[in-house]
Amino acid sequence: MLSNNFYISEKYLQNILCEMKEIVDQDLIFMNTDGIIKASTVTSRIGNVHYGGKKVVETGRDLMIYSDQEYIGAKKGINMPVRLDETIIGVIGITGNSDEVIKYVKIIKRLTEIFIKDGYAKDIENSEIKKDRMILESLLFSETNIDQNYIARYENLFGIKNKIPRFVIVSTIIGNDSKIVRNIDEVFRIFRATLKGSKTIISLTGNNIVMISESDSTGYCNELIIKVKKEIKNKINLNMRFGIGDKQIEISRLRISYIKAMDALKWSSIVTKENVTYYEDFDIEIILSKMPSTVMDEYVEKLFSKLGDSEIKDMGKIIELYENHNGSLKLISQELFIHKNTLQYKINKLYEKTGYDMRNLRDFMALRIAFILKKYVS
Repeated sequence: MLSNNFYISEKYLQNILCEMKEIVDQDLIFMNTDGIIKASTVTSRIGNVHYGGKKVVETGRDLMIYSDQEYIGAKKGINMPVRLDETIIGVIGITGNSDEVIKYVKIIKRLTEIFIKDGYAKDIENSEIKKDRMILESLLFSETNIDQNYIARYENLFGIKNKIPRFVIVSTIIGNDSKIVRNIDEVFRIFRATLKGSKTIISLTGNNIVMISESDSTGYCNELIIKVKKEIKNKINLNMRFGIGDKQIEISRLRISYIKAMDALKWSSIVTKENVTYYEDFDIEIILSKMPSTVMDEYVEKLFSKLGDSEIKDMGKIIELYENHNGSLKLISQELFIHKNTLQYKINKLYEKTGYDMRNLRDFMALRIAFILKKYVS
């Protein structure tokens, strides 16, 4: 504890003093604004009241002590106020004869303020990370219904106002699991630094980065995504994939947006391979993503039981191109660099093995759904 308004762990203060002792080769102490020694290179002094330190806080000026008897709890040396944003938050003291310690006054005082400012910033960041994690765990990850009393608590405790449009965004690194595990913490830091001040709550959950963003449109979400994608690409050369849920006004319904964002992310990862997928762009995917896995498996098995893996992969590409080119066999064969007759042969072979002819609209829809589900359940 430094003062009533600032907090830094005593362990961190102790580390500061030990590092500086290596520079000045003198014993040091750090006192809070009540004059209590909170850290010292002589550990037996920790907890004692230093009346010289109290005077430094009262006057705001350096204090040279020439005798161990001059102030209760003090030793000869110099004591200096430590400021953070012009506010005295503690006192640093160097023990020794005046002519020995005076030359270190400026460097010790400056180093202490730099270290403390850095430590305070880290403590603030850690507190914000914990707060964001707590909010997301309560609003998104819990299946418990949120009542009005709970909403009021969040408004009072975290300043999260109800009836404000928000989207949930879920992101992950594109790549294998080892790449994700190796880089996810750095990616999380870039997310927080890049989106600071954007009214976005951010937390790391497993291999996903989950965000609640205040926004009235997907356009603003897209701006945030473009910004953070650029930073991550420039700094650590990684690509990200994003799933965006739907807009919710009530904070009690944000879990719905989260579930939809996860569906969008999973769908893009497995089926479309798009880097950014909005749930609101779903049509048939809404139905397919909600199908029970047992039904998916049964449907896929029904159509593909006589096809090998290479055939499924080959015909899956043809089905996608058939849709993209509105059934033009000429354009499909050109893109695949095969003869039109070869393409006709493959289509006929698929009909023989499945009983479905993709040139028939009803059969094509059945096959298209089956190939989509095959990716989803694999």
